[in-house]
Amino acid sequence: MNIIGGNSEELLANFAKRTQAQLVGDSQIPLYFQLARVLQMFIRENLLQPGERFPSEEAVGICFDVSRPTVNKAIQELLTQGWLYRIRGRGTFLKEDPRVRLALLGASMSPTEQFSPKDLHYKFVQRRRVRADLQIAQSLRLEPGAPLLFMRRLRLIHDHPLLVCDSILSIERFPGLVKQSLIQGSLYTTLEQVFNCPIVRSERCVEASEVIEQEVATLLEIPLLSPVLLLTGTTFTKGNEPIEYMRSYLKEGVSLESTVRRSALKIKE
Repeated sequence: MNIIGGNSEELLANFAKRTQAQLVGDSQIPLYFQLARVLQMFIRENLLQPGERFPSEEAVGICFDVSRPTVNKAIQELLTQGWLYRIRGRGTFLKEDPRVRLALLGASMSPTEQFSPKDLHYKFVQRRRVRADLQIAQSLRLEPGAPLLFMRRLRLIHDHPLLVCDSILSIERFPGLVKQSLIQGSLYTTLEQVFNCPIVRSERCVEASEVIEQEVATLLEIPLLSPVLLLTGTTFTKGNEPIEYMRSYLKEGVSLESTVRRSALKIKE
């Protein structure tokens, strides 16, 4: 492979050769989106610095054997995601790492506790009555078929979609929540101040998944079957009472942070 260009193009050629990254033509995930993900990995692995010139579209096309229009759409995707910026007449350059860091595995239970109101916004997508399936009934210690309230909200950071959050609670436990506005956009603050139900604990699990629901994909502005982090769990109030089953879909560009402390070891003399 012989690519003439700056250092970033040499790095890209070496990256393509080392990883042997291949795009899948018959995948339901568009080719340009696959390429954008590969290029994002290239940026992260090579520790490119903000302000460095990004490889030309021609160089990208040669490295991954794709057409110029596909490369252009992939670059547009990275521009939209905030990885790159363009200067007319000069080229495309790296921006600061745009990934959002959340402490959802640590002490903070909600994004509203980590961002100022001017940066974080939410939109109600739907709020409807449902019946408890077996899994949710077990999590909330209810009978299968018990009446529940399903709430779906979209979280946006700096007006960019961040995550889709589903909360499922007992209607009998919180009857007024069907129409109640959320205080400062926070369900937990609302439960504490309006319903005198402070949240004291949350058990959560994170797994790699993909978007199979069209509404979630549309809200996050990603193609169907795109990879996401699926966060599920149950929140508890005083007395170890489970009151919410939650499920959140975090799009690419969000990392979950936590601090793990090692227990003191007894050292034999």
